[in-house]
Amino acid sequence: MRIKRRLYSLVPLVPLVVLLGMRDIRTLLLIPLALMAVQWYFMGVLFLLATSAFLIYTRTGGLYGLTVMVLAVLAIEMGYLDRERAPREHYFILIAAVAMSFPTYLLMSMLSPALPRFEVTALAALLLVVLYLFIWSAAS
Repeated sequence: MRIKRRLYSLVPLVPLVVLLGMRDIRTLLLIPLALMAVQWYFMGVLFLLATSAFLIYTRTGGLYGLTVMVLAVLAIEMGYLDRERAPREHYFILIAAVAMSFPTYLLMSMLSPALPRFEVTALAALLLVVLYLFIWSAAS
């Protein structure tokens, strides 16, 4: 009996395409790369670079930029989990880890006026390390 491959990684691509298409219609050229990103990890890295280059080129950031990058990372990593036929718990851990970027962004935006620039960068690096350790401990 052949086990069918899951396609949960296509779920984040739908809002990602909608968000990118609302900003600029030319970003719909990224759709073929996004579909290949679900299948091959290297194409996922190229898709992430192309998406971030678009955000930099259009000088787009804030919550919109964060949402676009979160959905792109989510699609790539869920594609990896689909290929590995990972248990559902791994998907929940990935979604929880990625969802932590929103409170982290809001915390950093509230703290940034009160702290010097270097300390905001150090705090962001510390939060990134804590997030990595959380993911590492949850996955093992």
